[in-house]
Amino acid sequence: MNIRRFFSRKKIIWTLIILAVIGGVWYYVAKNKKPAGNIQTAVVARQDLKQTVLTTGQVVSAVNLNLSFQGSGVVNQVNAVAGNPVKAGDVLAVLNQANAQAALTSAQGVLAQANANYRRIVSGATADQINVSQKAVNSAQVSYNNAVAQLASVEQSTSATISQAQSTLDDLQSPTTQADNKRSAILVTISSQLTTVQASLDKENQILSDNNLKNTFSVLNASSLSSFQSSYAQTQPLLATANASLAAAQGYKSDANINQAVADSLSALTQSVATLNYCLSALQNSVASSVFGTAQLDAYKSAVNTQITTQNSGITAVRSAKQALSDALTASQNAVTNANLSATQQKTAAQNQINSAHAALQQAQAALTQLQSHAQAADIEAARAQILSAQGQVDAATANLNNTILKAPVDGTVTQVDTKVGQQANAMQEVIIIQDINALHAEAYVSESDVANLQAGQPVDYTFDALGPDKHFSGKVLTINPASTVISGVVDYLVKADFPNIPEIKPGMTANMTVLVAQRAAALAVPSSAIVNQNGQQVRVMDDLKKGTYHQVPVQIGLQADGGLVEILSGLSEGQTIVTYLKP
Repeated sequence: MNIRRFFSRKKIIWTLIILAVIGGVWYYVAKNKKPAGNIQTAVVARQDLKQTVLTTGQVVSAVNLNLSFQGSGVVNQVNAVAGNPVKAGDVLAVLNQANAQAALTSAQGVLAQANANYRRIVSGATADQINVSQKAVNSAQVSYNNAVAQLASVEQSTSATISQAQSTLDDLQSPTTQADNKRSAILVTISSQLTTVQASLDKENQILSDNNLKNTFSVLNASSLSSFQSSYAQTQPLLATANASLAAAQGYKSDANINQAVADSLSALTQSVATLNYCLSALQNSVASSVFGTAQLDAYKSAVNTQITTQNSGITAVRSAKQALSDALTASQNAVTNANLSATQQKTAAQNQINSAHAALQQAQAALTQLQSHAQAADIEAARAQILSAQGQVDAATANLNNTILKAPVDGTVTQVDTKVGQQANAMQEVIIIQDINALHAEAYVSESDVANLQAGQPVDYTFDALGPDKHFSGKVLTINPASTVISGVVDYLVKADFPNIPEIKPGMTANMTVLVAQRAAALAVPSSAIVNQNGQQVRVMDDLKKGTYHQVPVQIGLQADGGLVEILSGLSEGQTIVTYLKP
């Protein structure tokens, strides 16, 4: 068969027909591969939108009084009971009044002597008056002797108190003492948290080394993987430095070594948290594959999330352990200062008592001398002056006696009693707390990222841990403190809000607060995942769902509401089908 005959016109035509059929079949199959299967969509619809700020606070009383005695002494009586209501003027507690009562009795005796002396001078002394005056001298001598003995007793007791307070402070400040374990507790906490950092590095290395994940790891955003790898490389040397500082502090628990160990461990923990967050971001920008399924990817995300929570708690734990030592040192230093101050006050009071008793003795002796002499104008004036002086002593002694009695300054409820009968109470030391449990409000700290959305008068929805999640209460924002407070490195602002007077709510309860900051009724809304930031904000609008074709349109967004919804102000129409997720 020759070539010309083989390629006859008829055979050429049939060949072309067959090729056309094959091409048509291929086109039909390719067309029906359902590319829309890689696209997730949603319908533009109108919805009621809300934007809220969530925070957790505490129930606080409008009246919160920390009561203390004006003087020092041994507690002799405690009438206050936590939880009981009190009225203004009720006696809550009483110190031992023996010395104060004795001083008042002595002062009253001096006043009586001054009055008697004046009458004797004016009317002339009788034998009985002279006898009374002599007894006054004897009484004044006894009071003076008692005052001298009291000073010696005060010096002995205050010296013992100061010595004990100083010994406690010395133990806390010593890097080698065994009497206090707060320094060791810091190091135990640091060691435990550095172990979690190493565990995080091991997990991150496992993720980086996972060949099954390698091809799709952070494929949606390569910069996430780059940030993760860079941060991972910085964590190991910080951990090594922290371990070295820990070892030095364990060898010698000086303030410098402990402070360095705390600073280095916090640096390592903070860097580790940042690395874990980068790792989580990279995982979130990863996709499942035939060799690395969604379950494996979710397991990695869950493990990283758990370690982020653990190490954030670790940062708090290290800071709390360091704060515990700092608080103990401050309290001990204050105890030494207060012991010295109390000693000075008590010795001064005792010395004043001696001076007063000595003056009273001199006055009694002078009165006796005057009774035995003739009255003169100058003597009469002097007797009047003695009365005034004695009255002043009575007033002072009465005030000192009243200082041994602690009374309720206002109506309220006793919420805390920090003293008991027989205990030594120091002047200005808090012993009883009174609150008004019928005038409560909530206080919470809100981060700077949310506080700009808050303003007075906004409605607040409450739930309380103690009452369960199903009980809701309404209130409103009262004030927003303009001064910031830094908590765990985050700038926060104190927000106060009211709520109804409800018997079940007590001071100190945890309040879960949901503040409504904005809402839109029947607003055009789409999921936030539909917004594409390319040359402004755009949304992909489906042209043909079966073909998987779409076009992008620019939109103007409004309220970014709860539930991941975004208000659309322009660019879309109700009922349009839009792309919310496009699989690469």
